[in-house]
Amino acid sequence: MRLKEQKLEKIQNDQVMERAVGEENYDIAQYKANSRYKVLVVDDEQGVLDSLKVMLERSGFKYKGFNDPSNALEELENDASYNILVTDYFMEPMHGDELIEKIRTFNIKIHILLLTGYKDQAPAIETLKRLNIQGYCEKSNNFDQLLLWLYSAVKVLEQNKDIYTLMEKATTQNEVISELNKSLENSYSSIIESLRLTVDAKDEYTKGHSDRVSYYALKIGQAMNLMSEELEILIVGGYFHDIGKIGIKDHIITKETRLTDEEFAEIKRHPEKGFGILKSNNMFKKILPLIKYHHEKLDGTGYPEGLKGNQIPILVRIISIADSFDAMMSKRTYRDKLGIEKSVSELKRCSGTQFDPEIVEVFIKLIDEKWDKINEEVEEINRKLANV
Repeated sequence: MRLKEQKLEKIQNDQVMERAVGEENYDIAQYKANSRYKVLVVDDEQGVLDSLKVMLERSGFKYKGFNDPSNALEELENDASYNILVTDYFMEPMHGDELIEKIRTFNIKIHILLLTGYKDQAPAIETLKRLNIQGYCEKSNNFDQLLLWLYSAVKVLEQNKDIYTLMEKATTQNEVISELNKSLENSYSSIIESLRLTVDAKDEYTKGHSDRVSYYALKIGQAMNLMSEELEILIVGGYFHDIGKIGIKDHIITKETRLTDEEFAEIKRHPEKGFGILKSNNMFKKILPLIKYHHEKLDGTGYPEGLKGNQIPILVRIISIADSFDAMMSKRTYRDKLGIEKSVSELKRCSGTQFDPEIVEVFIKLIDEKWDKINEEVEEINRKLANV
């Protein structure tokens, strides 16, 4: 009888969760994963706390909120069971970075997200690194970016939880080290993936750009009969080629008018910023040239180093074409998309100066023969991303 009651209770709980999360299109597995974690939120605006309470509890998280950073600090000192901290950046009497600095003296494990009120309030990359802050996002009415980050945080926490299991299963010290490294790489990858999606989400006109660049680069590489390892580098490099824009102020990225010389100089720093973000982890070693050099030009007029001709690795030359093609095929704040005919004309015009002419020829041949199929697959990418 007791077993039947337990089964009935489980069914009822699943039905409750399904109803609770149905509006946000969460699945039950995600809800259950979320329900294992405690989130502490700090914000001096009561309206923000109220909104986040509804969203987080509906998503399955255990929630507690504070208006006063000092009270939040005391709570964390007395209760080490919190897994995630979401805190406003600019608060009184204690700013978010000051609060985090105090927290890091006694808690190095909690995952931290900074909320910023305005697009130009992004924290410095140095601050994120120094305080081991996993991410930041701008406050908005629907908190889409926050939810995206929380999903990534839950994945990381689940992976970290498995570390102890891996250690128990491993029979030698080398096995322990190997399994730990794999788990840490997965955790780091999840954090970087969250940052990458945050970059694309900074501007509605660039959403999905990295995914499409990855797709176009793969198609070019396949048409050139590259090795599978090279194709993998193109896929991952396409995903992360613009990761350095996480360090560029939002108002520059989303500006609707012509950039000033100073603003353009700041934009031109994103390849080196991206290189700096990823260079410390071996799992990204092979894509670093694609991150750093995707704005180099064949004639040497590109940046950041003015590489010329064969000084630019072939995989970088492929990414450069894929990146520029998607930019031309996408709407921007200052212009409509060019369309396929004008984009192809632009590729031809810049062949031999900006782009490798042999790769341009391969890509245009691919477009001529398979554009309907390619366009259909790109639209499918866009549809999937629209639901993220």
